[in-house]
Amino acid sequence: MAGTSKTTDAPAPRVLTRAADENLGEFEQRVRRRPGLGGAAACLVILIVVMNFLANGLDGFWGRGVVVVGLLIVITWGYVWFRRVRGGLYLFSEGFVDAAGRRVVSVAWSQIRSIEGQKTQFAIGSLPAGSAFAYEVAFTSRVGDHEVVWRLNTTYSDVMGLAKLISRRAGVPVTGLTNPYQL
Repeated sequence: MAGTSKTTDAPAPRVLTRAADENLGEFEQRVRRRPGLGGAAACLVILIVVMNFLANGLDGFWGRGVVVVGLLIVITWGYVWFRRVRGGLYLFSEGFVDAAGRRVVSVAWSQIRSIEGQKTQFAIGSLPAGSAFAYEVAFTSRVGDHEVVWRLNTTYSDVMGLAKLISRRAGVPVTGLTNPYQL
């Protein structure tokens, strides 16, 4: 699977601790998260506006405000982006741990009840504006014994291969839309 383990992809101590607490077995591979290009494009536009204000002078309150707020947005997005792509989905012999930022979620293969592919279409008025594809993995929570749904979207490298791997290991078929390029 593309974008998976290398020798430098060892899990963080908090991931290993969670996996040990949940008895998920030995670490096998990491599936990286890809950076969101939409956010990067938005930050580029904000940076262009900020640079325009800096190049043409900061006349008045609004000019300074735009520069300060714009730089705060870009710095915050950069921080969140780096925290997010440093995480990933870590596959173990008996389940997986998904870590991004401070969030850590662990799921054993035996807890998984269903995997469903879904595509969402976005529109502005009646004009198509894009779509998003994700697999929803439903599993039984160990706390409270209720069903929880976890979304694996296209920020994971090779999300289709990941869904097939989880399906095979959990013994649960992938239902719904299985190809993001289908209509």
